[in-house]
Amino acid sequence: MLGKTKLKKNRYKRKKPVKNRAETLGHGVKIFFKSAFLALVMVGMSLVFIFVHDVLTQCDYFKTEKIAVEGERVLTREEILKTAEVQKGDNLVAMNLRTLRKKLRAHPWIADADVRRAFPDSIHIRIREQDPLAVLDFGRPFLVNTSGVIFKEAHAAETSGLPVMKGISYADWRPSENPETETPVFDSVMNLLAISGTAGATLPEAEIKTIHVDRGMGLSLEVTGPVRFVRLGYGGYEKKYHRLFKVLRYLAENEALEMIESIDLRNPDHIVATPGKKILSEKDKKEV
Repeated sequence: MLGKTKLKKNRYKRKKPVKNRAETLGHGVKIFFKSAFLALVMVGMSLVFIFVHDVLTQCDYFKTEKIAVEGERVLTREEILKTAEVQKGDNLVAMNLRTLRKKLRAHPWIADADVRRAFPDSIHIRIREQDPLAVLDFGRPFLVNTSGVIFKEAHAAETSGLPVMKGISYADWRPSENPETETPVFDSVMNLLAISGTAGATLPEAEIKTIHVDRGMGLSLEVTGPVRFVRLGYGGYEKKYHRLFKVLRYLAENEALEMIESIDLRNPDHIVATPGKKILSEKDKKEV
């Protein structure tokens, strides 16, 4: 029966060759010498690289003689070089450009920076400074750039000519749980300033002294000229500015009118003007 059939051994099956001791020892010696040779080669190459590096970084031929700086407006050339910790005489090869960029970008006034070598003796530094848009008053003034990012605490000299935003908490500007989310206050202020920043705007940024923010009532502006306050509320700023333009033109054509204390444009189809107690001065008329 098949179940009881014995399997025969394959007499022709190839047997594994038996290595003798001498062959095994010789093979091990070859591996050892190959490994040792590779290790010596790697050590030798490392020593060569170290030698070349030391020669290049200590060679007078690669010392910095020219430093070009571009993009400075607020910062001075000296402040930029001090921030980068770069000076004439530094070895170009020894400079770590990535580290230099990090140092420059860490400065609050520098939005971006690029550093390049120009062998044999020059280095080029190009920066892009922050473009301040307004001042946020959180009890202490902070500068906001054109992207709405708070980039530094402001000194008095840095706030000149910028509108100041009041009545805003940090949570109103950027929610703490998700700082990338844009709030209604953020959207409203940035939209308003974008319109005021266009050429020929009815109310240019330079004429906006203060932006008062009320969560319920929206935005109110304290401005220069024949109108002291302009209440705009939320949204529809282009239409509201168009209505304001007509009011300002009317005031300019009627010299005997008293100064307007406030204009309420929250409903642009129903404008409410509150007269002031002061007659327009020649200076105010020129500002219209």
